[in-house]
Amino acid sequence: MADVNAVTFADEGSDVLYSGSDDSLCKVWDRRCNKRGKQVGVLTGHLDGITFIDSRGDGHYFISNCKDQTIKLWDIRKMSSTVKDCTPKAYEWDYRWMTYPSEARYFKHPYDQSLSTFRGHSVLRTLIRCYFSPIHSTGQRYIYTGSSDQCVYIYDVATGKIVEKLRWHGSIIRDCSWHPYFPTLVSSSWDGYLVRWEATEDDKDPSMLKTGKQRMHPEGYTFSFVF
Repeated sequence: MADVNAVTFADEGSDVLYSGSDDSLCKVWDRRCNKRGKQVGVLTGHLDGITFIDSRGDGHYFISNCKDQTIKLWDIRKMSSTVKDCTPKAYEWDYRWMTYPSEARYFKHPYDQSLSTFRGHSVLRTLIRCYFSPIHSTGQRYIYTGSSDQCVYIYDVATGKIVEKLRWHGSIIRDCSWHPYFPTLVSSSWDGYLVRWEATEDDKDPSMLKTGKQRMHPEGYTFSFVF
């Protein structure tokens, strides 16, 4: 039985949950279902273990981060009742201490049910998280994630392109959080620092975070980036 690395509710007060595990599958569960202990649907497309899942909060869409170095966007209305295919990996590696095989970077699952795939960040050493940007300040039009290459990546949901890459940390960024109402993001890293990223009033898009100059926080334990 594969380790389950992530679980989240589909929306507020929902009986529906999404989970992701090391068998590369995203599963949909309904607590109202009589078949206790059995998922109501499965979504295939990833090629390795899933590290994190975040719901859009609308009962339909969610994203997953994976050791295959991708984030995928899903719609549960495309799920299957059974697993379509469990294709064995054509390569052997351990994300805890090895680099990802270059020949595997653009492999595709033959029965990929995802809506889109986001590439550029790196998922190594730890279970790195990913999220939708806040609905109130950005309309959830971005996806953001930490990365083992010491950067925070921000993707455009519609195009899949990297719209910003925030650099400062000196080690793996496992987690980050975007303020629900303000253009402020904090990131945590294995380098021992919490970093705050902000946008300035003169940005054309005040919801977007951009790389800027560094200044020491008055209390000395975080840094603030003003853009």
